Amino acid sequence: MADSKRPAHRPTLYKPEYCEKIKEYLRFQLNRNIISLYKRYFEIIDDLRLDHKIMLEKIEKSLPKELIENVDYFNDDKYNYIRKKILDAGNDAIRNVESSFKPITISLK
Repeated sequence: MADSKRPAHRPTLYKPEYCEKIKEYLRFQLNRNIISLYKRYFEIIDDLRLDHKIMLEKIEKSLPKELIENVDYFNDDKYNYIRKKILDAGNDAIRNVESSFKPITISLK
């Protein structure tokens, strides 16, 4: 007859390899969320770029071409610059998560 006060045996969760898998899962989920975040930033700059082009098309009818060229600040160079900054920030965040996880040891009791 089993003693009801004794905790049930937990055979697999407490093995070191499972603790490492938990760490890997957490790191994977954080990286995945960072990637999702900077993909959303790409969508936002695409929306801004489209809005800018629509605005330029509206004013083309009533303003001189030279003025429109001066107002066009969201050109391909600016778009690519912002896109690179987003990628750099996302990659830096992923590297920081990776380095933050190196000294962590997970153990379950």
